[in-house]
Amino acid sequence: MNFRLASSADLSALNALELQLFDGDKISPRQMKRFIHSQQAIIFVADNGTQLAGYALLLFHQGTQLSRLYSLAVKPEFRGQKIAQHLIAKCERTALEQGATTLRLEVRNDNSPAINLYEKMGYKTLKLLIHYYDDLCDGRKMQKRLLPQEKKILLPMPLYVQTTPFSCGAACLLMSFACLTKEFKPSRTIELQLWREATTIYMAAGHGGCSGQGLALAAVKRGFHLELWSQSQSTPFIDSVRDLNKKQVIELVHQDFCAQLTEQGVTMIATPPSQAQLEAWVNQGACVLLLISTYRFNGSKEPHWIVLSGVSDKFFFIHDPDAETQADAMASAFVPVGKAALSQIIGFGKQKQTACVVISKANTVS
Repeated sequence: MNFRLASSADLSALNALELQLFDGDKISPRQMKRFIHSQQAIIFVADNGTQLAGYALLLFHQGTQLSRLYSLAVKPEFRGQKIAQHLIAKCERTALEQGATTLRLEVRNDNSPAINLYEKMGYKTLKLLIHYYDDLCDGRKMQKRLLPQEKKILLPMPLYVQTTPFSCGAACLLMSFACLTKEFKPSRTIELQLWREATTIYMAAGHGGCSGQGLALAAVKRGFHLELWSQSQSTPFIDSVRDLNKKQVIELVHQDFCAQLTEQGVTMIATPPSQAQLEAWVNQGACVLLLISTYRFNGSKEPHWIVLSGVSDKFFFIHDPDAETQADAMASAFVPVGKAALSQIIGFGKQKQTACVVISKANTVS
């Protein structure tokens, strides 16, 4: 059996499969044609050389790391040959390669064989969907966290979840300190202390966020070796506010951070680090904090700090301090991000301000 990407030549066979295998909720010929040519969809087919035995349709959610197994079908005469498993596995590998770390699907609640298959492959039920299908049958939404199986290097980094909406940078510092110094114990008191030291004071509304300069200064004062890579055409976050007084405060704080870093012997490198440099740092055991835009994660264009926690041939792994529930927290450590995908999320704002704080060689931590 050959598992391959579908092409326009498969349209007639795919449409015939829909008519044969589904009574309701069918994909129309027009939709199928659109899916084949869409950049947000991939169709895999199982081809035995004379006919299509089945197919799987994978969709990507723009602006997030979610993917969706929209449809899966195998002809009755080919069932029992693990064709569905192979198609799902192809979708999972492709989703990971495209930077998606979660695969979701919906299934009829009366389709026990399919549910059993998904559960065996690691899918968990998220919620029941009442009267979800055309015939009012209930459904269930399931998902799986996708993990690369390739050889990887992971740092001994504990996960610390930020306790406020504005202290992601401080939380990343805590994780880095704990990774580099076994005796260090993260706490909320230290989290807020670090935030007070590193914040730019004002942002669009509410409390301020942490700049790369502020985070670097907080770390170097605690005896760590620092590298700061930062590229921006303006002062970090100053374009997020309109009030002139707030702009002046941000500028004063930023210039003070820069002066203190100079006194500490930390030189800012005004360019983004390369992918090879990021890999080298992780391989050396350094902790790398990156300023990103959350648009790809949740569709919201907000600045957010993450820390690299591992690397493999195709992926970086990150610790994300933002988690609303315990279940989210469990999925926030060693999150795989495709190397190409990481390069797309690094940077914030229209000017794509980049900031990278590299922490290594701990001496003492206060």
